[in-house]
Amino acid sequence: MRITGQNLDETIKINSEVNREVQEQIKYLERYLKKYRIISTEKLAMQILKDHNLIQVPIPDPDWGGAIYELPNGQKVPVLNTAQSRLYQYFICWHEVYHLTEESRQSVSHSISTEFDLTERKADYFASQMLIGNDLYLYYRDLEDQKFIDRIAYCMDTFKAPYKAILIQLYEDAIRFKDELLQREIKAYFDLKLDQKQWEEKFKELSLDDSLVKPTGIIDFGKLKKVIEEKTSQHSDVELYSENMDFLLSLEKKLRDTKEELVYD
Repeated sequence: MRITGQNLDETIKINSEVNREVQEQIKYLERYLKKYRIISTEKLAMQILKDHNLIQVPIPDPDWGGAIYELPNGQKVPVLNTAQSRLYQYFICWHEVYHLTEESRQSVSHSISTEFDLTERKADYFASQMLIGNDLYLYYRDLEDQKFIDRIAYCMDTFKAPYKAILIQLYEDAIRFKDELLQREIKAYFDLKLDQKQWEEKFKELSLDDSLVKPTGIIDFGKLKKVIEEKTSQHSDVELYSENMDFLLSLEKKLRDTKEELVYD
């Protein structure tokens, strides 16, 4: 189910139900994250995934954010769709971190939708907490001289989070602060869809970092490519390793050749 203005209240209700579990997961991760000397929250998630053999490829599917696959040996490999904007990628990275570190996780693989599927609300809520935290409402109120959509653009730029993630968290805050006017305004704008070009124009108009609303198009097989190269070098007589290498190189070339042809909406 996609989150819309009509089921926004249901989403907030689910958030309250999973809040305790998500906060416990955040506390659990605090000790784990101390080994990283990275201040930038969005960069931190990316580095965690790289330590788990992150694969980055541009897939021209606006509803597919990424996936986590489990190999036969039990190793989990995250895949990130770089055809999405940087802001979506940052959010998806934390979504994936949740699944990688959740001890009670049942499924061996899952796909991540940029439409914030309600069945993945726990991971989405975790991602929002890691990127946005508890300061969004007060920051938003300080932008009182700006139009609503301009305020949201500022919030997206500051907290490095996508449009719907900002609105969902802000709506939850508006309920907490009993701000009924803001609640109505959020619902009125929730289903608004601006394409990439429109977001770029808006960010440029406000002198914000427009690279945040553009896809990166990165193609990177990370450690997986290095491992295959090492295996091929060590066992040049094993046909399977050379076939894997040929396939990987062919796929990489194909992605690079078609990268400039991708259309991002």
